[in-house]
Amino acid sequence: MPISCPDINNEMLERLDFPKVELHLHFEGAVRFETLLDLSRQKGIPLAGAKTVDELKKVLVTHQPADLAKVLEAFETFLPVIRGDLTAIERMAYELCEDQHNNGVVYFEGRYSPHLMLCNNQPDVTAADVVEAVKKGFDRGEAQFGIKARSILCCIRGLDRKFPQFILDLATDLAGLGVVAIDVAGTAHGADEQYEPEVVAAFQEAYRRGIHRTVHAGESGGVKEVMKAIKEMYAERIGHGYRIMRDEQLYIENFVNSKTVHLEGCPYSSVMTGAVPLDWKNHPIARWAQDDVNFSVSRDDPTCFDNTMLSELTLAHKQVGLTIHQLWKAQLNAARSCFLPEDEKADLVKLIESREPARP
Repeated sequence: MPISCPDINNEMLERLDFPKVELHLHFEGAVRFETLLDLSRQKGIPLAGAKTVDELKKVLVTHQPADLAKVLEAFETFLPVIRGDLTAIERMAYELCEDQHNNGVVYFEGRYSPHLMLCNNQPDVTAADVVEAVKKGFDRGEAQFGIKARSILCCIRGLDRKFPQFILDLATDLAGLGVVAIDVAGTAHGADEQYEPEVVAAFQEAYRRGIHRTVHAGESGGVKEVMKAIKEMYAERIGHGYRIMRDEQLYIENFVNSKTVHLEGCPYSSVMTGAVPLDWKNHPIARWAQDDVNFSVSRDDPTCFDNTMLSELTLAHKQVGLTIHQLWKAQLNAARSCFLPEDEKADLVKLIESREPARP
C-alpha cells in the first residue's frame, strides 16, 4: 500500500503555529513540480514523458520503502532541466523561500553541490556562479517574505578525488555569499557513506579553518560511520544518524549524556530510503524526543517525497507520537544548532523561545 505524508487540517495548522527551522534540506531536491514542468517545456527536455504535475509526481515521488540509491535516481530525471541555467536556479531559491514562508519556516539551510547544477555545454557557468544565483534568490525571498536562508556546500561521495578540497576552498571563499558550512552526501552511484580519505582530510581542514561541518551518516551506513563522522571528521551535526541506535552505549554516550552533536532527523525520508523500518511508533526520533536528545525535524528532498514542513511535523505528531511541545523543542534545538553567526543565532533562538506552546 502506498505511503504518503498526512494531510494538514485546520486544527494542526493552529497547533503547529510556531516559527520553524529546517536544517536538512537538499536545495536541488526542493524544486516545485510546476517549475520543473515549465523548464521542461521551455527547453524541450523531457521529464520521463510527464506533462502534468500528477504525472510528474508518479515519476519522481517515492511512496514505498526502497533504498537510498533508488530514491536518488529521481535526480537523474529532473536535474537536466536545471543544469547551467542560473535564472532557473535563482528562481528555485526564491520559490523555496516562498514555500517555506507558507509553512511558517523562519530560517533554513539549503545544501547542494553546485557542480551537480553545471552543464558541460556551458563551460562559462562556474560553481561560484551557481552559489551566487542561489544567493540572489535567497536575498529576494528574504526581502519579500521576511525569511532567512543560507547555503551549505556538499562534497559528493565517489567523485574526483580533488573535489572535496575544491568544495572546501569554495566554502572558504564564498562565505560572503551566504555559505555557512560544508557537508558530504552520496548519489545513486555512491550512497554507502564510505567516504574517501580526501573527504575526511577536507573536513579536518574545515575544522582548522573554522568552517562548520555536517556529515551524512547512519542513513545507509551504520554506527561506525556515525562515529567516524564525529571523531575523525569533527562533525557538529549528523545528517540522519538513525542507525546509531544499533549501539545503545554509544548512543547514550554521544547523544544523551552529551548534547554537543545535533541529529538532523527526516522521518518520512528515513522510511522511504530504507534507513529505518516502517514502524512509526518505534522510529528513532520517538526515542530521541523521550531522551531529550539534540535533534530536529526536516524534509530532506521534498521533490522526491512531496512533503512540507507542516506535513512532516504532522507525521511526527500523529504517526510517531511526538507531542506538540516536543516538536517545538525540535525547532529550538535546530535554532541552537544552526550555522548562523552567534549574534544572528541568538536572535533566532529568542524568537523560537518566545513562542513556546503549553506542555501536555
